[in-house]
Amino acid sequence: MESLTIKAVTLPKLFVLVGQVVVPDEGHELVTILGSCVSVCLWDRKTRKGGINHYLLPETVNNAKSLHGGIAATRMLIQSMAGLSSGRKNLEAQIFGGANRFFKSESFLNVGRQNVTAALVALDEAGINVVHQDTGGETGRKIYFNTETGRVVVNRINYTLPTSITPA
Repeated sequence: MESLTIKAVTLPKLFVLVGQVVVPDEGHELVTILGSCVSVCLWDRKTRKGGINHYLLPETVNNAKSLHGGIAATRMLIQSMAGLSSGRKNLEAQIFGGANRFFKSESFLNVGRQNVTAALVALDEAGINVVHQDTGGETGRKIYFNTETGRVVVNRINYTLPTSITPA
């Protein structure tokens, strides 16, 4: 009997910071950490390429081109994917983040919820289907986006308050 050896392929990892839009030409594992921030992962089913954004606020006021705002960052992600994409009809979106640790969900200070809404608005105006959404709640997330498969792995980050230290 002949044995079969399967070699695991490791994609290069790239950490995505707030205010960035990343659309690699070749396969990568894109990693980011989210609290109230949101990331949209776009993936093209036909070309098997993907990209991600990471933004802090739903909109920016003083600098409309800043990628710290969700509307601009998501529009830029869609535009950046256009060069690698086979068409918007083949794009699918996943949305992550938007946690709310400190405010009542109905509070205008719930930036996480507003960030999620910004992504939904920008994707809807572009006609892009959201196939998965892991948003809200009180925990942060560390996400790993495989741009070759479109698969996203989510690790929850539970916040704990520091314990007080008493001198000896």
